[in-house]
Amino acid sequence: MSTARSPLSFRPGWRIAASIYTVAGVVCVLGSAAVPESDVGMLVAIAGGLPWSLGLLTLDLSPGVANTALLLLAGSWAVNAGLLWWLALRPRDSAFQGDASVPTSAAKRTR
Repeated sequence: MSTARSPLSFRPGWRIAASIYTVAGVVCVLGSAAVPESDVGMLVAIAGGLPWSLGLLTLDLSPGVANTALLLLAGSWAVNAGLLWWLALRPRDSAFQGDASVPTSAAKRTR
């Protein structure tokens, strides 16, 4: 029985990264909503949402800006997490199958 992975297998490293980023994003955004006075929590939420969180620079200091900023941060984390999940769930390129001059284990068994 062959244990070789098919060329269209998914990338487990990207799945782990996407899972960690998604959980961290939920924690940071909910933490910023629960404790808005925390400077460190807000900085982590802003840094994790880059580059989309740079949109915070366009907000003026009017009433309700905190709610708008929180929505912008949640959206930036969601976009980044969506991109990571897209990378994680996208199948590997079928054109990339390694070096064609090196025989595979299946080709070695048929000789």
